[in-house]
Amino acid sequence: MLDANFRGGGILVVNSLRTNIDGCYISHFATFGIMVQGGHETYIRNSFLGQHITAGASPLERNFSGVAISLMGNDNAVTDVVIFSAAVGISVSGQANIITGVHCYNKATGFGGIGIRLLLGGLTQTRILGAYMDYTGIVAEDPVQLDIANGFFLGDANIVLKSSQRKMISGVNIVDNMFTGSGKGVEIVQLEGQFESIDQTVVDRNNVLGMTLKSTVARRTVQDNGSTWTIDFNPVLLFPNLIQHVQYSFYTSDVSFPRHALRNVSENKVVIEADTEVSATVAVQVDQSATFVQGSGIYS
Repeated sequence: MLDANFRGGGILVVNSLRTNIDGCYISHFATFGIMVQGGHETYIRNSFLGQHITAGASPLERNFSGVAISLMGNDNAVTDVVIFSAAVGISVSGQANIITGVHCYNKATGFGGIGIRLLLGGLTQTRILGAYMDYTGIVAEDPVQLDIANGFFLGDANIVLKSSQRKMISGVNIVDNMFTGSGKGVEIVQLEGQFESIDQTVVDRNNVLGMTLKSTVARRTVQDNGSTWTIDFNPVLLFPNLIQHVQYSFYTSDVSFPRHALRNVSENKVVIEADTEVSATVAVQVDQSATFVQGSGIYS
């Protein structure tokens, strides 16, 4: 056990190569529990970090400060680590890092806490796999090449994609996660600020209980008698006014054989129109993650 006695930090690794931090219990840090500056391949495993010793729901939680783990370098790994008190659980400002199997309940989002903070806008290159975000979420600034998969988000914990200097999102995959909340309508993925460039981003196959689902892929079926069918995907789609690709099926049992076409996709609303009134079922799938292939005019 390493007790910093609120006098400073715990472990500082500077410009080191192939360092293992394994089986540590670090507490009472005023600044950082573990800080990695520069270097490559620091592996932090099977450890417990917290500014205050608590099993959760601490009366001091609003005042938690400091950062449990700060990765300011490349090619590092944090595996099977529990962070039980700090203002920020893990702060990442380097490239090509991987975070696997962590449990963050350091400070609730409602109190201003952040479980995992990704600061290297425009070159994130981080994988967060199998994380348990317990009442505290993930904030990523201008994320480029970011994977968040197979995680469990409890207590309205969510993912915030934050626009910063570059105002861009590219190569982001948020898939196969579970989200559980309080029924207050908190969105599982939120946007903060305005983004000017959005590319190769997939938010899909997440399941939700007591929160609001957001996705880049959505499906809906409507049945009506008429000549125009309008389907509003705004309640589900993550990005405003950004439908890149549409597929639809048109079913009718009428004797007539109407012609039909896709008329509009603006404002995340799909409009299908037929040349005559007919009783029909229209099934539509939309996708915001399509990538334009330069020169070929193909979306994929």
